[in-house]
Amino acid sequence: MSERPRFSNRQNQRHQIAQDKVLFESRSVAVTAIVLNYDSHQRKVYALVGERGPAVDFSGKWCLVCGYLDWDESLDDAVRREVFEESGVDLRALEASGDAIVPQQPIFVQSDPQANRQNVTARFVVELKRRVEPSNAHAEPGEVAQVRWIEVAPDSLTGLSWAFNHDGILGELAAFYQQEQQQGTLDEGSTRRYVRSLIERRYPYC
Repeated sequence: MSERPRFSNRQNQRHQIAQDKVLFESRSVAVTAIVLNYDSHQRKVYALVGERGPAVDFSGKWCLVCGYLDWDESLDDAVRREVFEESGVDLRALEASGDAIVPQQPIFVQSDPQANRQNVTARFVVELKRRVEPSNAHAEPGEVAQVRWIEVAPDSLTGLSWAFNHDGILGELAAFYQQEQQQGTLDEGSTRRYVRSLIERRYPYC
């Protein structure tokens, strides 16, 4: 029998909380929603971002819509819930009217144990055909200080302080849109071309 390979993992901690019930302390699953809108009149792409409130960590910093997966919830439903809670944007209603596309699968899953709290984070791109006025009225008290649309462009990102490297995510998008703009190809299909290029880079067999 061959020798067992060495792995870097540490087993999940086991907690016996009752005679017939055990809980395992394992890594949490989260979602990040990159909510985008292409403005055909301005020929610009906008992203939905929020400033973190005083009741959460990284208070005062900006980020994309993000949060933890709940019980009895799929990843795409977690995206719909978090977007509504943090920005007031009802993706279900927008999907019903044909004004939003929420994919069932993420474009990327971040599982690096060096990442924030060892969270396993599924990153989604959500496309809106029209911008909806955002509001933090449905957020938990102190969770979201303010929420707004910003242009996905280098100048728009540098003026804000960011959490979770979300400026890096938007910065990569901004560079792609800038290149498309220079080539004269920036349009409503640009975001999908970005997603395809991302998949091809990360999954070379596609």
